[in-house]
Amino acid sequence: MTRRARVAVIVLAGLAVSSLPSSPSVSAAQASFDRDPQQLKGTLLERMKREPPSYRGDNNARIKWEWYDGTARSYLFEKSQLIQEMSADSPHLLRADWVFRDVKVTFQEVFQLESKDDEKLLPILSYYAMLEHAPSSSFEGLTLFGKDGEIKGVITRKYVVATTDYPTTFVNVGLPRHPFNFVDALELKDPKTGKLEIASGNASDAINLRWKDIKTRVVDEMSEANAANGRRMFREAFAKSLKESIPVR
Repeated sequence: MTRRARVAVIVLAGLAVSSLPSSPSVSAAQASFDRDPQQLKGTLLERMKREPPSYRGDNNARIKWEWYDGTARSYLFEKSQLIQEMSADSPHLLRADWVFRDVKVTFQEVFQLESKDDEKLLPILSYYAMLEHAPSSSFEGLTLFGKDGEIKGVITRKYVVATTDYPTTFVNVGLPRHPFNFVDALELKDPKTGKLEIASGNASDAINLRWKDIKTRVVDEMSEANAANGRRMFREAFAKSLKESIPVR
């Protein structure tokens, strides 16, 4: 066979393959990609289970951390289930940032508290998993309060730390401590000393935000920009741990 004939056979074979109908799995996966992310957001919020809010403390000043945890768990559970549904006809599990492209969800949309709850204290650290999905800007500049409404300090940023750097308290005593295990944390500036420290306390509702301060801010930003910022924070924490793990001598 001449060289020209071989080229012709290859070209014809390529045309034949390209003319074949796409497989059902590929077509179905493409259909999933074309779903409107905002519609998926609506489906997610509709599927959530929310019990009526409950409170504790003097004058019911604090939202119960058990209620906060349950609502947060319901949101993340339904989000996970929806991603798996959208991935059913795909050979791979799709990323949340792809399924919900550029969708932002606020605290109000998740927890759906009323205006009468504006002065209530929300136990922001009782369910760590919710911190992971929010951008740092959602917390920066907000004042943290203790159980009795005392000021703990102003949040300077959200960042990632090794669990060995995270303060040990009664509520996280079971947290695996290792320089290469990482968690999200809120950094605050102590109003008395001006010192920067990690926000923590000896109760699930020891650290709080006032509801009216946080309700319109984003609790879950599913964008490439936020994902990239999360990877940057993780890389910085990893580099710090790696440096500290190597003995000077």
